[in-house]
Amino acid sequence: MLDHKDFSHRPPLTHLKRLTTKDGLIQHADKEVPDPSFGYSIDDNARALIVCLWHHAAFKDESILRLAEIYFGYLQKAEKEGGSFHNFLSYTEKILDAEGSEDSIARAIWALGETVRLCPDQAMQQMARMMLERCSIERHLLHHHLRTKAYILLGLAAAGQEPMVRIWANALIDIYAENSKPTWCWFESSVRYANGILPYALTQAFLVTKNKKYLEVAEESFAWLDTVSRVDGLPSPIGQNGWFFEGGKRAQFDQQPLEAADMVLAATALYRATKKKAYRDLALEWMNWYYGHNTLKLSLFNRETGGIYDALTPGGVNENQGAESIVTYLLAYLALTQLADE
Repeated sequence: MLDHKDFSHRPPLTHLKRLTTKDGLIQHADKEVPDPSFGYSIDDNARALIVCLWHHAAFKDESILRLAEIYFGYLQKAEKEGGSFHNFLSYTEKILDAEGSEDSIARAIWALGETVRLCPDQAMQQMARMMLERCSIERHLLHHHLRTKAYILLGLAAAGQEPMVRIWANALIDIYAENSKPTWCWFESSVRYANGILPYALTQAFLVTKNKKYLEVAEESFAWLDTVSRVDGLPSPIGQNGWFFEGGKRAQFDQQPLEAADMVLAATALYRATKKKAYRDLALEWMNWYYGHNTLKLSLFNRETGGIYDALTPGGVNENQGAESIVTYLLAYLALTQLADE
C-alpha cells in the first residue's frame, strides 16, 4: 500500500494530456486511445479544470495553467444565455443537447467557484466570477437532485459565499433529517452514485461557516457510508449494476473510480475539519483502492499509460481509460497531496 509521503510528488498527467485536444478533454477512450466519436462533456472538463487549479496550488507549475485555459474555454463555449450550460459537444464542437443535466451544470458551478478561489490568472478569475453571477443557482433548490445540491454547495463554498453556503447546506441537512434512521444514516432511501460527495460538501460547508450541525451530519453519514461500502473489511464502492436500496442487497459490481475518489475527498476534508487521524488513515485506505487494496486485489492504475481503468467488474478491470476515471483519480491524489503538505 502507498503511504502519505507518496502523494507529495506530482501526479502523473500523461493520460490527462493524451485525452486533451485544443478544444477540451475527450470523454472516452478505447483502452488508452482517445475516442473522439464521443466528443466532450462539461462534467469532465469542469473537474479537469479543478485538477489544474489544485495542481497549481500544490506545485506552482505554471505549465498546468495552459491546460486550465483549455478546460475553462470549454465552460465558456458550453455556457447558455440565462445562466445555464450545455453538457455535450461533438469533436467538431457541435452542441449536442438543449441543456445539460442538473449534475453537469452543478459541476460547472463547482469549477467556477474553484477558479474564483485559486486561479492566478486575474482575467480568468474575473470571468469565472462573472459566469458564476450569471448562473441561475436558486432554481436548482427546487429540484430533488441531491448531488446537484452538493456540487453547487462546493462551488459556493470555494467562492466564499457564506450566506449562500448556509442556504444550500441547510437544504441537505433538512433532506437528511427527513430520510435518515438509526439503521440507515443516509440522505435518501438508496445509495447510488457519487455518494461521498454529500458528506464532502457538508464538511466544506462547515469549514466555511463553522456550523457544527453540518459537521455532525457529515461525520455520521460518512461513517455509515464507509461501513456499507466494504466487503470483508476492504473498500468496495457500491456497484453501479443495481446500487443499494434500503431493505435490499447492495450491488458489489461494477465499482467506479469516481466512488473511491469521492470517499478520499470526504475523508481528507473531515481530517482538516477535525484533525482526527482516523480520517487521514481512511483517506489513504480509499486511495489504495486504486492500487489493489480492493476485493479483487487488482490495480486500476496503469503505470504504462498513466490512466485509470474505468471500472472493477466481476471479470476484472474494464480496460478502457476514460476521462472521468483519470480526473476523479487526480482530484483524490491532489487532496492527499494537501494532507502530505500539512
